[in-house]
Amino acid sequence: MGYLFKKFTVRNWVSIFVIVLLTVVQVYFTMAVVGCVNELMAVVQRRDLDEIWKNGFWMILSALLLAIAQTIISIIASATASSIATRTRNELYTKINALSLADMAGFSTESLITRTTNDIQNVHLALLTALRTVFVAPITMVWSIILLVQTGVPQLTVGTIVWLVLLVVAVIFLILLVIPKYKAVQRLTDALNVASRENLTGIRVVRAFNAEKYQEDKFEKVNLEFTKKQIFVAKALAFFTPFVMFVMMGLTLTILWIACFILNGNFNMDDATVAFAATNSFVMLASQIVMGFILLISIILLWPRATVSARRIREVLVHLESITDPEHPVDFTETGTIEFRDVGYAYPGADKESVSHVSFKVKKGETIAFIGATGSGKTTIINMIPRFADATSGEVLVDGVNVKDVRQEDLRKKIGYTPQRGFLFKGNIRDNIAFSNPEMTMQDVKKAADIACASEFVEAKREQYESEVAQGGTNFSGGQKQRLCIARSVAKFPEILIFDDSFSALDYRTDKVVRQNIKESMPGVTRVIIAQRVGTIMDADQIVVLDKGEVVGLGKHADLVRNCPVYQEIALSQLSKEELGLAPKAATAKGGN
Repeated sequence: MGYLFKKFTVRNWVSIFVIVLLTVVQVYFTMAVVGCVNELMAVVQRRDLDEIWKNGFWMILSALLLAIAQTIISIIASATASSIATRTRNELYTKINALSLADMAGFSTESLITRTTNDIQNVHLALLTALRTVFVAPITMVWSIILLVQTGVPQLTVGTIVWLVLLVVAVIFLILLVIPKYKAVQRLTDALNVASRENLTGIRVVRAFNAEKYQEDKFEKVNLEFTKKQIFVAKALAFFTPFVMFVMMGLTLTILWIACFILNGNFNMDDATVAFAATNSFVMLASQIVMGFILLISIILLWPRATVSARRIREVLVHLESITDPEHPVDFTETGTIEFRDVGYAYPGADKESVSHVSFKVKKGETIAFIGATGSGKTTIINMIPRFADATSGEVLVDGVNVKDVRQEDLRKKIGYTPQRGFLFKGNIRDNIAFSNPEMTMQDVKKAADIACASEFVEAKREQYESEVAQGGTNFSGGQKQRLCIARSVAKFPEILIFDDSFSALDYRTDKVVRQNIKESMPGVTRVIIAQRVGTIMDADQIVVLDKGEVVGLGKHADLVRNCPVYQEIALSQLSKEELGLAPKAATAKGGN
């Protein structure tokens, strides 16, 4: 929590200062009400009606002013806690957006969602409660103790301190007991999110394999463990509240018991007697001290969990990003070029590089394609172009400069990226295509849709480009999502277009038409394509053949199909020797009579 307190602004500290002042006012009028009650008891014995009216009026006025102070404190506390939570949530969201793919994998998507929502809410609730009570409780207790000491009855003071020490020990024990459990609760909250998100995301697979019972059992296992931890914490906290009431009643009984001894002359004191009103005053002041502890209970119940949540938030906020912008970025010297110089990449924690010794160069307007078996490193290589990952050896150059020497924002402005798994954002079709520029004209949106062959199904809808898109694009087929994702990249009209197996869900004709549209409409754009179909990459200027993370072939289709065994094997698995030009086509028989 200390890390979050450091993020308080001047405005927040001013609010806290005002809360402290109002708290002093609140405690003053609280003590005034207590004093009026004691005075009224003495006045009633004297049957002085004027004094009763006088003290009664002052008691009502004090209670009214006390209520006003409490109301203002609540309003300021709510505004302050909400401000801090909002700012922290924004910082956390911004930080998550700045994390690399490897950094995010280290936290997990589900955990980051929990930290942005549940953990922030825990901190907000603790701050709100703390600002309302954390000042009033100690001020009330200190004020009451001072008044107790001023009564000049040391025996009563000692008795009160004994019970308060017992209460403090119980509070410390409770905190030490529940904090480890709260850590487990937050960890299990992440696990619940994983189970829920996995089931909802893969609901089609789950139903196709009749695996509902299996998924339910997985969720139930995590849920039961989560419930056990919650019940343990609830039991510990359930014990604490009656214990505080026990201390309060015990303290009251102790005061009355000691007062009886004093009144019966069992204790030697400077004052001859202790009047009944004085004893009652002592009981009420001691009760105020215990009430201070009761106010702190709300903090004690929330603070351990909030502390765990704050630590989890801090872990993200202070995490050192693996991919950062240079202190002195350089300018690009070329346009539309890509070059890999003996590049290698190793995933964090891996013993060896997953891709190694990759070298090639692409000129402006050319097409380079990557093909290879699953896990050969195709996606890993293209992820290094927009700096989704940084090469662990060698250099990656875009437009003549090392990608590590330019700002990520400047680099990615030049690139249009279509991911392997088509993903659409909740909204409408127009917003998804114009994702790179919300001010994009409808003419440019339609042009991009035409290039991606998406306009044929978009314009068939009643609302056309204003048609709703569900989260993740679940209301579109796989091919439709891919075409809309391609349109989103094309609408940016970048220098470089990257397609990470983005034509896989398209039929052969649509695949060919989309690639032809891009080539004709964007002749100066450099194209980077990952594909599993040889037909998609046959016309590429360069084809990079990968096997187990290494380049085993580089050239045009006609050369590779004859000279690269790996490429030849892939090609023959899809096309015949005649179609590949490896065997003469059979002569067409001429019929005749």
